[in-house]
Amino acid sequence: MLTLHEAADGWLARVRLPGGRLTSQALGVLATVCEQHGNGLIDLTARANLQLRGLGTGAGTQLASCLAAAGLLPSVAHDRVRNVLASPLAGRGPRALDEIDAVVALLDERVCASEALHDLPGRFCFLVDDGSGAIREMGPDVTLAARGGGRFGVALDGRALEFEGDGAAAVDVAVRVAEAFVAARGDAWRLSETPGGAATVAAALGLALTPMTRAVRTPAIPPGAVQQRDGGVALTALAPLGQLWPALLRELARLGDDVRLSPRRTLTLVDLDAGRVDDTRAALTAAGLVLEDDSGWVGLTACAGAGACPRALADVRAAASARAATRRASDPPEHWAACERRCGEAPGTPVAVVCNADDDVEVRFDARTWSVPTLEQAAGRLTLEAAR
Repeated sequence: MLTLHEAADGWLARVRLPGGRLTSQALGVLATVCEQHGNGLIDLTARANLQLRGLGTGAGTQLASCLAAAGLLPSVAHDRVRNVLASPLAGRGPRALDEIDAVVALLDERVCASEALHDLPGRFCFLVDDGSGAIREMGPDVTLAARGGGRFGVALDGRALEFEGDGAAAVDVAVRVAEAFVAARGDAWRLSETPGGAATVAAALGLALTPMTRAVRTPAIPPGAVQQRDGGVALTALAPLGQLWPALLRELARLGDDVRLSPRRTLTLVDLDAGRVDDTRAALTAAGLVLEDDSGWVGLTACAGAGACPRALADVRAAASARAATRRASDPPEHWAACERRCGEAPGTPVAVVCNADDDVEVRFDARTWSVPTLEQAAGRLTLEAAR
């Protein structure tokens, strides 16, 4: 947010949202800032943050002032390090073992209070898991996992520590892990890149590690309504290609005071009364979001592409949009990338289209890979493989 990034359509600011959580006040401020200082486009990122696009070169100071007033910049020194993921249902879903909103908030507060964590790399990531296992495949460096009854465990790079405690104790361990990583990391960006990896950090804390367990991609929360454990209703909508705009943010603010973003480019309104669900669903559909769980947009993502990124070799957003018209929601998750950096591709995505150079488009479907000359032929190959 404080150091803008240059893109093909102007400067870009990333707004980090621990737990993907947005209040109606924050939604309104973001809409106004986007209109006054940007080009009206907002991206929902693969870490459930937001990117404001098309900003002017001098917009950083005004942007920071506006967003700080809305509670979106609690610490200037920690702007890059507030990377905390959580399920958009946040303990409300049928598979959840415990509520986690308070744990997410406490973790963010403690990270911002640690002077040592000024130097935590922006790629380092926490996950607060409500016990459902949602989005563990994102590969967090530190996971705080609910075990039921108010108890939490902590895992480092997928390996659980021999520890169990309440939410506050788990947050304390997570912060100590991050501080130990900063002390030991050298030039490493992630815990897995540290010499000795998780074992080095665990030893610094005097805690033992259990064997590695492989993260399994959990089913995404589909568009539509989910009955919460407390009797309320959560309504999830998909933003095609993760793109948002000011009028949509204002409509979301009107519909609810608690909106949750996810790495799968969805927006979830939680704690709705059952009697409001149909009207809210109709309003979200009218606003341009996808509420049908059989849509070809389900599981389909793309990077910014030509016109928005200077490295882009093609307009992959247009190609992905065409693909959505023929794709089935039951097809494996897929990502379209306009260059070899593969920005926005979630870990473990089974299907990908990547522009490596002119006339060299790589198509990956599970373990098989092909090279084709055009994006149109890439889409044809995916249709063929999905039909087998």
